[in-house]
Amino acid sequence: MSRLSVVIPLLNEEDIVSELIKRVCSSVELITKEYEVILVDDGSTDSTWEKIKDYSLSNNKIKGIKFSKNFGHHYAITAGLHNSDGEWVVVMDGDLQDRPEVIPDLYNEAQKGFDVVFVSRNKRPESFIYKLLQKTFYLILRKLSGIDFDSRQANFSILSRKVVDAYKKFPENSRFYGSTIKWLGFNRSFVEAEHGKRFGGKPSYTIKKRLNLAFDIILAFSDRPLKFAIGLGMILSIFSFAIFSWIIIGYLNWGFTVIGWPSLMASIFFTGGAILVILGVVGIYLGRVFNEVKSRPLYVAEDQTNIRKIV
Repeated sequence: MSRLSVVIPLLNEEDIVSELIKRVCSSVELITKEYEVILVDDGSTDSTWEKIKDYSLSNNKIKGIKFSKNFGHHYAITAGLHNSDGEWVVVMDGDLQDRPEVIPDLYNEAQKGFDVVFVSRNKRPESFIYKLLQKTFYLILRKLSGIDFDSRQANFSILSRKVVDAYKKFPENSRFYGSTIKWLGFNRSFVEAEHGKRFGGKPSYTIKKRLNLAFDIILAFSDRPLKFAIGLGMILSIFSFAIFSWIIIGYLNWGFTVIGWPSLMASIFFTGGAILVILGVVGIYLGRVFNEVKSRPLYVAEDQTNIRKIV
């Protein structure tokens, strides 16, 4: 068993692979000579996989998994964790914004008795508007998902073997690394580290992908949208009962009669729209159940290097 494994998902990072491997190996060798670096190619369309294979031929500690298509960032992390055998496993992104030089700090913190240690990023290079939108995004995500997300923490972390083994038993198809690790529990800590700069290439995580990921997290880890739908239905019922009571009281005491076709139609459309929203929320959850019962594999590996058998 390797003492340390490093899991890195990659997507169209041909300009970064060389620098990434050099810096990761240099940092890990400060801890141990017994290690493996697992690079998961998440369906790249450039020469990322060819470069991974070239490095793996000259260094058997460099291991690679190539997906048959783009399954997603967190599925690539899952594949790396499934095929790791280290006593400790580091998970990091491959754009070098997660600086490999922080790996010894993660390991040293974990040796204090923690099973999970995340990196809290400071001195981030993004604009004020981006940081403000990000904090707002995470605030809404925390409220709807019921999970206490820290906007300064992403995927950069280290896990003990027992945490990795627990993660491998996680059966759901919906995958989000951070929320799954939080759900599992275990002793946790964090280290402060400066956020790195992208070494090359372009980011693959678009706003649309982030929103879709947030949507998946909310549906996979919380039933709060369903509770919100129930609350909305109750509020509409109470509101309708109050209006009905006001009409009856007005009629009995003041001879008040209801006139106004527009107001009547507006209330009908409003109520109908609310019902459709509630049914839509329920339908989405049923769709998720349908996807789970199909039991499709989380990912399909097309090729591998220096790994005996893909798990």
